[in-house]
Amino acid sequence: MTDPRNDRLSKYKDAPSGRDCRQALERIASALREARRVLVTAHVNPDGDAVGSAAALALALQSLGKEAEAVFDSPPPAKLLPVLGSGAFAVLEDEAARARLVPPDWWVLLDTCEPERAGGLQDRIFALGQKRACVDHHLSRSPGSFDLSCVVPEAPSTANLVLGLIDLLRVKLSRGMAQALWIGMATDTGWFRYENTSPWVLEDAARLAETGIPVPWLYRQVYEEVPASRMRLLGKVLGRIETHFDGALVLSSTGVKEIQAEGLTLADLDGVVDHLKSVQRARFVALIVETGERAFKLSLRAQEGCEVESIARKLGGGGHAKAAGCRFSGPYEALHSFLLAEVKAKLRV
Repeated sequence: MTDPRNDRLSKYKDAPSGRDCRQALERIASALREARRVLVTAHVNPDGDAVGSAAALALALQSLGKEAEAVFDSPPPAKLLPVLGSGAFAVLEDEAARARLVPPDWWVLLDTCEPERAGGLQDRIFALGQKRACVDHHLSRSPGSFDLSCVVPEAPSTANLVLGLIDLLRVKLSRGMAQALWIGMATDTGWFRYENTSPWVLEDAARLAETGIPVPWLYRQVYEEVPASRMRLLGKVLGRIETHFDGALVLSSTGVKEIQAEGLTLADLDGVVDHLKSVQRARFVALIVETGERAFKLSLRAQEGCEVESIARKLGGGGHAKAAGCRFSGPYEALHSFLLAEVKAKLRV
């Protein structure tokens, strides 16, 4: 059942172990084939890649007769619910719900390998004696201890790696799996516009399209069926844009109270920062979100020839060269000054 196009996996390495990507995924596939119960999850505030990858892998394991489920510590963006279906995953927002989880044979953590990013599920995933695997495409700041891993920063999305894993599980790709994986690949590449739009992701996307998934409908659901409340919030973010260094840095801000006033959550901010990239001459883009008293979430984006991962890393975060983020504790003015200083230094290079 393995697709010969996935021979490309052998060209890349699992960053933690140094094994070739195909071998790393085969070891995970072998373990999951032997498992009876598997729980799949991803990072807190899961985006399209996290949710789509987890839903697709859970569906693949269910097709093998496994007791498998995708579970999350926090809800995904509301715009993804019609695309994936409410039954594709479960959200465990409180401790009581998490306590009812029966320990699985394996946990699979997707789209991050940093323990703290598993949120309220961290203690269960990293419990003593619990078997756990990780599949991710981010450079990790503090990788956890996993029995098995496949972490490939060169992968366009985690969904590309999960497709390879599904092939190695010898599962026939269903339309439901393909639709979930499409959401992962398409959203992480800006609907195939960003620099990570490589032959790898385009060839995989062609495979997914061959299953008959409704690509135009998927685009409308993710990008055009936007509630008025999110548009109002976007308007507020756009209305307070700042530009610095002759327009090279574009930044804006919002806060949890403003978000909640519109009946939204932090997850509904997914993609808002990318609107700032449209500003003329923008090379660096930042969205600062106040999440609590003296607590902030910083989202960073970079245009061609620039990178932001090193900025996020200085504050304990990380991500990709062109898209990264972090958390910050302290006064807004300190974060604002830090950001301006970092961008100014990069512009001098």
